[in-house]
Order: sequence, then C-alpha cells, then structure tokens
Amino acid sequence: MLRDQARREAEAARERAFAALTSGDLDTSLVAYDESLSCARRTGDDAFVDWIYACRAAAVAEASPAGDELVELKRILLRGRDAQTAFRAAYTAARVYELRRDYRKALFYNRIARQHADELEDGLLAVGCANQGATLLVVDSRFDEAAEAYRRALELAGTEPRVPELYRALLKDNLGYCLIASDRVPDGLSLVHEALGTIEGLGARSQTVFPLLDLCFGYLKANRFEEARYFGEEGLDRCAGCNDPTVEKNLLYLLGEACHLSGDASAAEGYFDRLASLYPEFRNLRAYLDVFDFRNVINLRS
Repeated sequence: MLRDQARREAEAARERAFAALTSGDLDTSLVAYDESLSCARRTGDDAFVDWIYACRAAAVAEASPAGDELVELKRILLRGRDAQTAFRAAYTAARVYELRRDYRKALFYNRIARQHADELEDGLLAVGCANQGATLLVVDSRFDEAAEAYRRALELAGTEPRVPELYRALLKDNLGYCLIASDRVPDGLSLVHEALGTIEGLGARSQTVFPLLDLCFGYLKANRFEEARYFGEEGLDRCAGCNDPTVEKNLLYLLGEACHLSGDASAAEGYFDRLASLYPEFRNLRAYLDVFDFRNVINLRS
C-alpha cells in the first residue's frame, strides 16, 4: 500500500513538473521533479526510478551542463529495462549533447531514441525524434540533410492526430528555412508563408518571429529588399515575445544588409550600429558589416 501511494505521488509530481517545464517555468519544474524522484525511490522499483530520473534529466539539461545526469542516462541505457525509459534517456542525452554543440554525439543518441520510438510504435515519439534529428542537422549547417529530415517529420506528423497544428506549422517553417539556406529560395518562401499564415490564424503571435525572420532572409537572398525590410521590421517589432536573444541580432543584421544593398545608407547605419552595440567585445564588427556580405554563410538556427 505504501509503495502504491509513493508511486501515485511520484507520477502526480512528475505531471506537475512536466506541465511547468512545458510552460517555461524551469525552477518549479525542477522542484517538482525532485519531489517525484524522492517518491519514486520509496517504491523500491528500480525501473520506475530510472523512468522518473530520465524525465527529470530533461529539465536539468535546460538549466545546467547536466554532467552527472548524462552519466546516469548512459547507465540507464545500458540497463535497458524498459523501452519507454530508454527512449527518454536517449532523447535527453541527445539534447544534452546538442546544448554542448557536440552534434555528432547528439545524432548518435538521437538514432538510439528513434530506434526505441519505432519499437514502441508511438507516432508522437517518432515525430519528436525526427524533429530533433532535423534540428541537429540544421544547427550544424547540413541544410540538404536537414530538409529531408524535416520532410520526414512532416510526413510522420501528418499521420499522427496527436500532433498539434501549430507544431506542424513550425516544422513547415523549418523546412522552408532549410530550402532558403540551400538556395531553393522560391520553394522555401512558399512554405514559410504557408506556415506563417497557419501560425497567425492560430493566434500564436509569439511563434511568428522565426517565420518573419526566415521571410526576411529569403527575400534578402532573392534581392527583393523592400519585402525583406517589411518582414524583418515586423519580426523586430515582435522580438519581445521571443526567448532567443540571437533572433534580434539576426534581424538587425538582415535589415542592415537589406538597407545597405538597396541604397538606404542611413537606415543601414542605424541597424548596424544597434547590432554592433550588442557585441561590445568585437571592436571591429561595425567596420566588417560595411564591407562583407554574410548572406551566404549565416545560419539563422545556429
């Protein structure tokens, strides 16, 4: 009876922790996961403890280097007691290595997670793995491979009713970005426009910043500077709702470049000055921005 009660308490705390993590409340999530793990250990069920530990590690990875957690995740994989737990351990290990920018190891653990997702025949887990694998490829500037991976993720998402429409739209935007980055600009722009329309239709304004950034980039690569400025300025206006500080920097660069190439020297100077002010450690950045065109080397997801 006491062990059953401990299990129920552990699962209840895990659900609270996951909800907090999903909403971005990392501190609350970690506290709840610690409570969940403490309860799990009272059950005497080692496999259940591994499951809760693997879930908790996903939150720890977002807050710290998670060195100890990574070691234990590998031990959990070696024990191999349960496919669901093994999936979570591998998926989280991939995330830890992604945050360390060790994409080779991240892809290795992503493949393990994908194998367990296939074993479980869980479409939602398969979509998550496909998306994670695609993300690892795009941040490593492997755009053609990433595009194929995002296509696969979209195909899987189309057969899984539990995947939210917003998630599918974000996958489509990421695919569009990969096409733009690999110089298939018209196809990429079409996909990003579709994604933006869906996201705005769902009222998810905070999620529109990346599509606006991608449209700015795509039109800049197409030398359509007026459209690039329109979408870039709209994205800059919405940056406050984005938790990624690199987005503002990328938008300032793209807008500065669009203004520079269209002959609006005054506006270009304003955007480049704002960008340079965000990099006080790079004293010569401002001079480089006037001379070099980084459109073909920039990675907006790195």
